[in-house]
Amino acid sequence: MYTIDRVVNGLLEENCWFITNPATNRCVAIDPGDDAATLITALGKRILEGVLLTHGHFDHVGAAEELADYGSALVYVHEAEVDLLAWAPENARQHGLEIDVPVPDLTFADGEELQVGEFSFTVLHTPGHTPGSSCFLLRDPETEQQHLFSGDTLFCRDIGRTDFPESMPQLMAGSLMKLARLEPATIVYPGHGPTTTIADELKG
Repeated sequence: MYTIDRVVNGLLEENCWFITNPATNRCVAIDPGDDAATLITALGKRILEGVLLTHGHFDHVGAAEELADYGSALVYVHEAEVDLLAWAPENARQHGLEIDVPVPDLTFADGEELQVGEFSFTVLHTPGHTPGSSCFLLRDPETEQQHLFSGDTLFCRDIGRTDFPESMPQLMAGSLMKLARLEPATIVYPGHGPTTTIADELKG
């Protein structure tokens, strides 16, 4: 049974999620914020299999390079998000921060079964907040519980902003409908704030 730990870090209190298999001590990190020291401490002695990015905003990727280098892991991002990722350092400077340029090692596309070490994620491309915004769906092989890592597409009782220059507001409704079709018991782990479920969001 996987364990899922949240590490809130950085200027905008972003949620970095560590998914770990306790039997092997291997893990995946989703959306490192901009505080690499905190995340490296949180990683501890776990073996990092990969760093997954839901989108390219600085508060989700600022520590990606440093964490990946520390753990000798690869960085993954949607193919439509590569250009925005290159702009992340400028995005950070607008908030008074300096970050390394995150360089993706591998890109993915909608519907892809993404194998990251021993972990298997289904990629759900959910444009709206940004062109390449994506969610990662993970089924625990022991419990069959589904876990959705939603970045800034879906929050508890809220959705991601679509008023940025890079946003695609005309596509957000379709992205949310894609998530609404998931199993109601799916637990949602957003980029900011508390967890929720698909069922609870449909009620709201």
